[in-house]
Amino acid sequence: MYNECRHILPGGFKCKAAALKGKAFCFHHVLSRRPARIGHGERGPLMLPPVEDAAGVRLALSQVLTEFAGQRIDRQDAGTLFYGLQIAASLIGKTSGDQHPRETVREIFKGDDCQPIGPETMGCDPEDCAKCTNRFSCQDNPSAKDKMEKRFRETHLARKYDD
Repeated sequence: MYNECRHILPGGFKCKAAALKGKAFCFHHVLSRRPARIGHGERGPLMLPPVEDAAGVRLALSQVLTEFAGQRIDRQDAGTLFYGLQIAASLIGKTSGDQHPRETVREIFKGDDCQPIGPETMGCDPEDCAKCTNRFSCQDNPSAKDKMEKRFRETHLARKYDD
């Protein structure tokens, strides 16, 4: 068993990587929880969201378009940012799996840096399942999950046709 990273991705999903021992975040998010600072307009530096998922890329793209249209960043900076977002979008398409809406974060907490973080959750290593006392009811155990879904379908369909 391990603690999962508590970082919330821009799309509202929680990172599921293993957190560093004694920390709230995984290796990647310990290093990258600060937004990028670009330019120094009269409104201050441009703060872009992390581009870790499609929602983050869309937010950053919208922000760059707004800043460029308002002439707060020049054409060269906007072009560089758009190119970086294009690369990020192509990588996200290859690496991100679809997550179910019920997996979105529903409760947030304040981290040590006063930034929002997700709830504390535990994850399982597959080799832990054999000796785990919750292996037959655990959502992380594929065989237990399949049995629970089958039982739900049988119960749900039986009730539906009994009415």
